[in-house]
Amino acid sequence: MKKIISTFLIILVVVAAMAQQDPEAKKILDKLSEKTKSHEVISTNFKVTFKSVKDNIENSSEGTIVIKGDKYRLNFMSTEAFFDGKTLWNYLPEVNEVNITEPEPDDEDIFNNPKRLFTIYEDDYKYQLIGTSTENNKDYAIVDLYPKDIDQDYSRIRLQINTSKYYLSSATVFGKDGSNYTIRIKDFKTNEKFDDKYFTFETSKYPDVEVIDMRF
Repeated sequence: MKKIISTFLIILVVVAAMAQQDPEAKKILDKLSEKTKSHEVISTNFKVTFKSVKDNIENSSEGTIVIKGDKYRLNFMSTEAFFDGKTLWNYLPEVNEVNITEPEPDDEDIFNNPKRLFTIYEDDYKYQLIGTSTENNKDYAIVDLYPKDIDQDYSRIRLQINTSKYYLSSATVFGKDGSNYTIRIKDFKTNEKFDDKYFTFETSKYPDVEVIDMRF
């Protein structure tokens, strides 16, 4: 669960090593990052499709996420995550249980440190512009990201970026084991109003919830 969410959070905003960085790809990624950071709030519905060529398996799940600065609230795969910029609550409705953690401010894990979303490609990836395409009268750039850490369990991330409004349309993570994840943004909204309380788990609203505090 955490692995899938981490992968999605990397992909939502940047998201064979190359001899040098592709300057054209960097221009596109910089514009995507600049545009994304210009929004106070981003909310989106998304669909994650898992496909294993080796095992001939394919399944999908849908979710939603709202990001406001360092805060976010995520609904995905029967789990709801609340992060207020300091404390992280993972709520499991099926068992009425919430796990509480407090990630370190300089944590490199995207799941624990959403601020890293906007600059991840600058340090952790090499990138290349693969080409452009047009679908339904919309123009897209196709950019591949290659992790500098060769021990990652995926070889690359392919981004499809809308080059009119500069938002991420879809992305595919290519696993080294032949398993691929595709994330498609179904609905991208900006600057909706969300009170800070929206990103905090309030136990009073969840009767009889079991609280597991892992901060100690």
